[in-house]
Amino acid sequence: MTGERPPRAAAVWRHPNHRDPSSLPVELRRPTVPDHVRAWVARQAGAPVVRVRRLAGASSAAVHAVLLADGSRLVLRRYVWPGFLDDEPDAPAREVDALDFAAVHHLPAPIVVAADLTGGDTGEGLPALLMSHVPGRAEANPDVAVLAETLAAIHDTDPAGYPHDYFAWNVERMTGPPPGAIRPALWETAISVWRDARPVYRSAFIHRDYHPGNVVWRGGRVTGVVDWVNACRGPIGCDLVTCSGNLVDLAGPAAAARFIAAYTALTGETLDPYWELAAILEDDHDTACPARVAEREAALVRAVAALRG
Repeated sequence: MTGERPPRAAAVWRHPNHRDPSSLPVELRRPTVPDHVRAWVARQAGAPVVRVRRLAGASSAAVHAVLLADGSRLVLRRYVWPGFLDDEPDAPAREVDALDFAAVHHLPAPIVVAADLTGGDTGEGLPALLMSHVPGRAEANPDVAVLAETLAAIHDTDPAGYPHDYFAWNVERMTGPPPGAIRPALWETAISVWRDARPVYRSAFIHRDYHPGNVVWRGGRVTGVVDWVNACRGPIGCDLVTCSGNLVDLAGPAAAARFIAAYTALTGETLDPYWELAAILEDDHDTACPARVAEREAALVRAVAALRG
């Protein structure tokens, strides 16, 4: 025996958006796509499809990497989960608008190759979007300074002419404390503030789902930002809260704080605590388990306290 330690096994990469596959609708778990959809991809790309594989991290649409016979790669996004389209029937068109707008303004986003917003061309009867492939992978614990710099560049884009404006989610549903609330009076107060005390904000071009799971890296640099379906003209606080909240879960509170500090240092913009409260209340509480409701209630206590100064 030499006394040498065995080599340490390489850490297994897991997408920041990872969910137990059994928790996903079956439509999002399929490893491949129907033959008539492959044929549509081949027609649009001008080359036969060699291989299709499911990409990790998608939770509202089926996303597959497509390898073509000429060696090029594309990404196919199909809105196959009916429940998602029931709630947001215009989501596919909004994503095309966002990607086209991002391309015009040279933002790091996929390029639209083709779109079938009705599913008539693919023969599937559901919207499909074919776009360029972004090389690299999402990281759960990224360089927060670069993460902030990338977001600042998005927010610095002139939003004039972009056709979609911010609106609060779940306003119709969030009319009172969710089932299992321990402090219903707190929820009532927070809902009142949320509805009646929105601060004046500078309207910027925002991603509205900006977080580590939607930022792709290679070699320490950002190669692209994906999943633009919610992009709109709206408050930067939405993006800051979404990203910092995900960083808390993925990399810890210190990383989230460094991200906010880096963004403020770059832009001079600070995070209004109103948007932390809004993020909690705009979440879907209808199906939340008691533990999740308790977790949100604790966050709501902090947000209300911050607003009261």
